[in-house]
Parts: sequence; structure tokens; C-alpha cells
Amino acid sequence: MGHPFRVSIPHTSRSLLYLRWRLAVILFIAVLLHQHHLFSVSRQSLAAKYSPTKFYDAPNALPVRLDEEFEVQDELTFKREAWRVLGEGWEGKVFAYNDSVIKTFTPGRSPFRNCAPGSTGEKWPTEIAASLRFGGSYTNIGGDGGSNTTLEGFLPVKAYFKTSVSPSKPPEWHLVTPLLSGGNLNTLAKSLTTDQKPHTFREVDFRYRPVFNTLLSNLHRLHTIGYCHDDIKPANIFIQDSTHWVLGDLGNVRHITHPYHSSRLWSDNQQLPDCRANDAVRALKSYVKFVQMSASDGEELNEEFFKRREPLSRLFWTSAARAHDLSAARIVELSRAEHPTSEVGDHVFGPTRSFSVLELFSKRLVLQRAVDRAIQTRMGEKLARWWGMVYVFGIPSVSVCSV
Repeated sequence: MGHPFRVSIPHTSRSLLYLRWRLAVILFIAVLLHQHHLFSVSRQSLAAKYSPTKFYDAPNALPVRLDEEFEVQDELTFKREAWRVLGEGWEGKVFAYNDSVIKTFTPGRSPFRNCAPGSTGEKWPTEIAASLRFGGSYTNIGGDGGSNTTLEGFLPVKAYFKTSVSPSKPPEWHLVTPLLSGGNLNTLAKSLTTDQKPHTFREVDFRYRPVFNTLLSNLHRLHTIGYCHDDIKPANIFIQDSTHWVLGDLGNVRHITHPYHSSRLWSDNQQLPDCRANDAVRALKSYVKFVQMSASDGEELNEEFFKRREPLSRLFWTSAARAHDLSAARIVELSRAEHPTSEVGDHVFGPTRSFSVLELFSKRLVLQRAVDRAIQTRMGEKLARWWGMVYVFGIPSVSVCSV
């Protein structure tokens, strides 16, 4: 009888096999540790972002609601069918009715950060608290009951209330502010491009630079009392009249020392460590974007942007070089020094850009993309939500409201 057939594995091959298994196990453990690190950092960042804003002066004290505000609430709820939809976002919907804008906040969408006043034990939208704090009550403006904490450049509140859209749906918070028919910077830019007489970027800059400077002064006052807007972009700058722009959408307003400003999510979005400097730079980027969108010769502006010869491009690059310790007031000073009527420089400055094959065929496209990257104001949290497994564990909560 013969011996069973046996396969002999050489010693060298066995050693390589064991080495591969060890490397695979080490790599697997490293991936798990890295994933856990991303999970922890992402959860911490989201917890910081959605932590409450501290309103230092009597945070639970609100203006006494007058009869006029209750009348506005009654009229709006009775005429709900006549509301006109202006837009819809992640937080909720925006409607218009007569001379009012009604913003609703859908429960369960974006977490409410601040505790509602009183002993309700629930949270409410930070935008309502911030609007009351900085815009004040519409019925008190100019009267003896007006709050001395309100600022110029912010919309007053006509009414705020919580009610159900229908008996089958949970109640929603509503914020009512005056309707500004001019829309925002995007709307204004679109109207300028449709004018019968085209506007060059120099004409647009000359016309609106003083308005922009006033906006910066209002922003500086917000910073002076200890707060940052945190979401300045063209869509959140509204047109009050031909000489005044206002900052809207105050849902992201935070105190200067808010933990979000030192979080990984904040830095991953290329935001500046000092939220005041960050606000100022975002405002300047929004203005340059507005001029670019409004001008009939936007391509020429793109050409001049990196050359730093035009007053607007010089203003941008001079501010960008000092971005980390910049202030809104400082940009106003630089803006006055680089007035739109200033002489155009002879020398070409700006960062050196390498030429690519694409640029040889489409210089305009490359310039457009380069300028858009330089003035972009986009911020996101999709990756943080993914790594933080929000789809499983939800948004981390860092505060509980006492009843």
C-alpha cells in the first residue's frame, strides 16, 4: 500500500504567506483606527457646529410682543393659501405675502441650536433669536420701546410664532420679516445684465463700492459686540434700497469664541481662524463675485483679476495678503485707498500660474475657473456627516434645554 499524496509547501513560500497575512491584519487595524479617528473628529466638529450661540445680554429675555405682532400672526395664518413660494432649502421654505417674507423651519431637518425662551424645554431656530437681537422688533423701530442692542444693516422682525401648517403635521416655527423687493445680490446682478445699456465691471464697481463699504461698516459693528455672521455670500446679502444692503439669514450667527471656529470642519473648509477676518474676506469675495456676474465684460475682469492692475483686483489681493489679521473696518480703509476711479497700474502682479494643455485651447475657461476658486464662498459638511455616521447616529447634541 502506498503512502497518501502530500503537498509540501517550501519554507520560503510559507514565510511569505505568513508575512502577507500579518501585513493584511496590520493594514486592517490601521484602517479601523483611521476610520475611528475620522468618526471621532467628525462627530466633534458637528457637535461644535451645532452648539448654541451665546447671546450675552439676557439670552432668555425677548422684546414684549405687542398687539400688532399678534395681528400679523393672525392675518398670515388666516391667509396661508395666498402665500407665494419664494424658495425651499434644507431648513424649510420661504414664502411672500404682501409686504412680508415668511420663513418656516421644518422640524427634524437642520438641528435647532438654541433653547427657546421660557420654560418650554425645547430648542428653537437661532435665526429667530439673532434676528430679534440684531434687527429688533419691527413695531418698536423708532419708538421708545426700541431695543438699544439693534444694529443697522439687519432686518427687523415683524412677528415670530409656532403653529401647524395642518392638523396632521407638527407645529413649525415661523419668522416674519419685511419683504425687500430688490432681492439679493444674485437678483441684482441678473437685473443689471438684462438692462438695455450694458454695464462694464468698472461702472458696476464705481456705482456700488460705496454701498459695499457701508455693508462692511455694519459688519464691523456686529464684530465689535462679539459676533460673527459665518455665512456671508451673495445669496445672503439683500438689497434694501439703492444705497443700502443688509445681511440676512442669521441662522449661522455665532459668538467669536464659539467652538466651531476652532473645529476640524471649519479648517477643512479653508476658513480663517479668526471668524471676524473670515467674515470680512467672505464679504469681499461676495462683492467681487457680484461685480463679475453683473458686468457685460466679466471676461475682461477675469483677465485683469490676477494682474492686479485694476483698483478692484488690487483691493482683493492686498486684502488677501493680510487676511489672517484683517478686519471689515480695514477693508473699508483699503477700499477708499483703491477707489474705483484710481489709476490703472502699469505692472502685472499676482500669483504665477502654470500653463496647461487645457489653457492653450481654452484660456477663458481656465481664467474663469481660477477666479471662481479664488472668490468661492462655499462651505460643506457632507464628508463630516459621512464619516460621523450621521445617517446612523444622527447629529450629536451638546446641550439640553432645562424645563
